[in-house]
Amino acid sequence: MAVILITGATGLIGFRVLLAALEAGHTVRYTVRSEAKALVVSSNPAVQKLALSEDRLSSLVIPDLAADGAFDAALEGVTHVIHAGAPVPNPAYDPTADVFQPTLKMSEELLASALKSPSVKRVVITSSIVSNLPPGPPSETPVAATARVPLPDTIPSKFDHVFEAYVYGKIIELHNSDGFVKTHNPHFTISHVVPGYIFGRNELALDAAMMQAQNSSNNFLMMTMTGGEPPFPLHDGFAHIDDVADVHLKVAFLDPETGPRDFGFATKIDYNTVFDHVKKAFPEAVAAGIFKPGKVTPLPVNYDSSEAEKLLGRPLKTFETAVVDVASQYLEKIGYNSA
Repeated sequence: MAVILITGATGLIGFRVLLAALEAGHTVRYTVRSEAKALVVSSNPAVQKLALSEDRLSSLVIPDLAADGAFDAALEGVTHVIHAGAPVPNPAYDPTADVFQPTLKMSEELLASALKSPSVKRVVITSSIVSNLPPGPPSETPVAATARVPLPDTIPSKFDHVFEAYVYGKIIELHNSDGFVKTHNPHFTISHVVPGYIFGRNELALDAAMMQAQNSSNNFLMMTMTGGEPPFPLHDGFAHIDDVADVHLKVAFLDPETGPRDFGFATKIDYNTVFDHVKKAFPEAVAAGIFKPGKVTPLPVNYDSSEAEKLLGRPLKTFETAVVDVASQYLEKIGYNSA
């Protein structure tokens, strides 16, 4: 089986990819910034349940993933890389130092180290639909993962808002990866997985408090089903976390001669249906006041998910499934039993 290096294993995407890779029988190495972070993964009940032999899962502490040569040792003997560890637009982060610069530098260092590792066959980089979306209202023609937003004449050296830094980082990273291939003609291939807002069960959320506050993009879904409102508008294009993990692994082992390098998916959704889905699945919990209708201001998206669906060989999971998955996990963590 393959030896897969995964970054971002303490995040929603990276951890779900890690579980999927282990379940598929692969050997997994994951990078973390500290031993404490490594323990978050290795001690997780979902990992413990797999009862792995010691050689199937290992960690490597890299305090600064953007440092020169950061990944040199991590890539020794690795056949496939899944880089899901780029920064998210956390409002507490410094937009430039904590989001924009690391997004580009981590990818740059990872690809530079991969050039030195002859065992690497493919690098898969997690991106976002914001990397493909031009400014302004959505076009009548759906945007695809192969699209590139033209770079501005001048790239800002400093950003005031984390989401602006995040968008610029994702757009430029795509262009940088394209340029890397043209310049270096590497012995490995590079692909991007480009999802919309990601929702679904998160095994890293171990209690009710984590479900509501340490649950990645599911935080916004929790707000919407418990009477709250996310602090900013959300794109109305969604991807189920299970599909995101499956696409990452499918892309990692895809024949390089087959189809597009990049695969994106963002199913059109209506956030006004969140409470309807919850009420249909858990009427007793709604009657008990556990769930309440919230509000989301949507940002319209028109995205072509057909290539990802074709890759999976099945329909993408529905928004209703994701909503029910998250609501069910929340009820589980608060110890609610309708019986």
